[in-house]
Parts: sequence; C-alpha cells; structure tokens
Amino acid sequence: MNTALAPASEPIPGAAGTPIDLAGLTAYTAGIVRLAEAKGLRPTWGQPYGRTRRIILNAIGPHGAFGSIVIGRTSGKVLRAEVIHGNDATRPCRAQGTNAVRILLNDVRRSTCQPDCDAPSSADCRR
Repeated sequence: MNTALAPASEPIPGAAGTPIDLAGLTAYTAGIVRLAEAKGLRPTWGQPYGRTRRIILNAIGPHGAFGSIVIGRTSGKVLRAEVIHGNDATRPCRAQGTNAVRILLNDVRRSTCQPDCDAPSSADCRR
C-alpha cells in the first residue's frame, strides 16, 4: 500500500489560476490530478461531502469533457470518477479505483472547443 503523500511544492492551477493544493493526497492521486490537468480538464476543489472530497473537472467550451473525481477525505485516495464527454454525450463514463480512473482519464481527448462555440454537436464544433 502506498501511503506516500504528494509534495505540495507543485501546485496545479485551479479555477481562475488559483493553485489546487495537493497536500494530503497520495502520490497516485496527485498523479491523477496532474493527468486531468494535462488533458485540459482544469481540476478545482469542490465542496467536501461526508467522508469525501470532490475535485471538479471542466474543460473549456460546451463540447469539452466535464465531471468529478471523488477522493477519501482522510486517506487522500481516489475512490471513483465520473466524466461526461461534452454536452451531447449519451451517458457518463464512470470508474472506481485509482487504476480505473487513470484509464478513464487517459481516454479523454483534449478539447479544442472555444467558450463561444455555438455548434449543435461536438462533431460540428469548429476546431
């Protein structure tokens, strides 16, 4: 079992450029947060709920992927995630556990959609 905590010296930009604090997360969880940032999902902290904390994911534009990652409040481990691939997605993609969440995030394509996009679907989205 990996109980190493991620260093807080490498903050990930959150909403409006504010850093998301990685202190208290395992190294695997911090890697998943960094992967989400690399995919353009702009991770930010959401409101804690019970024994969990939520990281909100939201790519730019209406056809970008969005969703959340749920982690244990005290353990810092990834519990599950849900990602919706744009507003025209037929269903959300869900994963439970660190490895499954990593695989789910690896399947997300970086969005090129612009905030002012008015295309009816992601296939018609101007690139």
